[in-house]
Amino acid sequence: MKKFFASIVAMLSAGMLLAQPVAACTGVYVGKGLTEDGSVIFGRTEDLEQSHNKTFVVIEATENEEGAKLVDEYTKFEFELPAQSYKYFAVPDTTPEWGLYYEAGYNEYGVAMDATTTTYTNDEVLAVDPLVENGLSEGIMTTVVLGHVKTAREGVELLASIIDEKGSSEGNGLIIADKNETWYMEILSGHQYAAMKLPDDMFAVFPNSFFLETIDVNDTENVIASADLINIAEEAGTYVEEEGMIRVADSYAAEIDPGSVSRYWSGVKTLDPDAEVSLDDTEFPFLHSTDKTITLDQVMSLQRNRLEDTDYIPADNIASATGGQVVKETETTEGEETKATESEEAEATEGEETKATETEETEVEESEETEATETEETEVEESEEAEATEGEEAEATEGEEAETTEDEETETTEKQEPEKPENALYPIGNKNTMEAHIFQIYEDMPEKVPGVMWLAMGSPTVSPYLPYFGNINDTLSAYQVEANEYDPESFYWAVDNLLTIMLEDEENLKPEMREKILAIEKAGKDKYEELRQELITMYAEDPQAAAEWITEQTMQLAQDAFDQIKDLEAEYVEK
Repeated sequence: MKKFFASIVAMLSAGMLLAQPVAACTGVYVGKGLTEDGSVIFGRTEDLEQSHNKTFVVIEATENEEGAKLVDEYTKFEFELPAQSYKYFAVPDTTPEWGLYYEAGYNEYGVAMDATTTTYTNDEVLAVDPLVENGLSEGIMTTVVLGHVKTAREGVELLASIIDEKGSSEGNGLIIADKNETWYMEILSGHQYAAMKLPDDMFAVFPNSFFLETIDVNDTENVIASADLINIAEEAGTYVEEEGMIRVADSYAAEIDPGSVSRYWSGVKTLDPDAEVSLDDTEFPFLHSTDKTITLDQVMSLQRNRLEDTDYIPADNIASATGGQVVKETETTEGEETKATESEEAEATEGEETKATETEETEVEESEETEATETEETEVEESEEAEATEGEEAEATEGEEAETTEDEETETTEKQEPEKPENALYPIGNKNTMEAHIFQIYEDMPEKVPGVMWLAMGSPTVSPYLPYFGNINDTLSAYQVEANEYDPESFYWAVDNLLTIMLEDEENLKPEMREKILAIEKAGKDKYEELRQELITMYAEDPQAAAEWITEQTMQLAQDAFDQIKDLEAEYVEK
């Protein structure tokens, strides 16, 4: 069971409530007028922490009994289910007690959803329209939408109606799309939101902040906004207008944090190296124009970006980047193991929450536990012995652990963290990415199967992107392992293990691992267009047969990739 005591305290003190936000996610959008093949491209990195299992599954359509409800076990939010829920695929967490977090996928009607980037509202607005404890949250949002809408606009309208009635427990940015439209939505406070139809000739990079600029709330064809969007900002004293229209981010956003600034800058520069953005900017335009063509490979590079070819180093792995030693693992008691990463917790830049997980909990034997909080430390001095009976363990935070048994002396492992250099920035491709995905939607594909989702399970730094079309019937069994600790049969856990190894010597291991991962990825890319064209042809003749065929094809690609990932894992573990 996970513990989020530290993050909950931080959220409460900041005026936020209990839903578990996924901090440090970075979203991207590229209009079809800018892409190499005329597809709409959008996607996101899902970031929280290392060793946080994700799965990839198909959810079958269901008939629901009258009065049936979908309930978020964590926030207690309830959604009254309609008579039917539709088929879709998604990328769930494996701890439903903390939220489902299905995050991204397609449904059987060709609606794609990518949710969410966690966002932060200014205190003045929250004082007027506070977040709602059991309101809508990221943890349940994708499940609600993909199972119950037939168009992208319906998806936005469904979320809007829920927020009007039940409120939101957190701020979020998200995309919902179909073959005809792509919508970007920001959930701004307890009951306020704004969404706009995205243009074809612009691109956007959006980390953890609000970015919507001037919108015309009366343009109901292209904008969906809460009725009191302007009134609440005026009451809070934060309303900013331009030519009689609200500037949304300027009116609702909290100050953007440095980690979001660095990701915004590096993301925009990856897509357009000539873009006039800098780390010293105080304004962050949402939509950018360019005379360049943007490719799928560039978007993949954006999600993998660890500040390569710049004067900066990744702030989430300073020890390795500066030649320091990264501690792999502390001493363990009999039959137990405590894993230590570079900081023993998910890295967060200023303005991002740090979460504590199962692997960061104090472990207990025989129902006894020594608790350590942010302000408490188990101290072990040379003149003292850690008191413990057989089967008990005293555990210390900040890289120290006292271990004793009846006949053993206290042993401690201490890791010295190097001081953060001035050129250390938080990267988009940070070590806390649990999966990354990129959607492509095409004009020449069927209405109900308009495109593909490229999925890199685990960190894309050491994981290949593989293509999954919207009508697949099943996924590889290695994607469906729900274990919350290392499992050799799991795609996620194999990649997580590779990531841990790479981070120990990033300067030397990342380039050679990246080369091998890209070689695995190339096999799927080489077959992709052939598969796409064959799917279009087969679907026109027999949609069911087409679904069965493309499922088999993508399952084989996934199996081949997983076999090679396991070979890589064995190779680097032996080293």
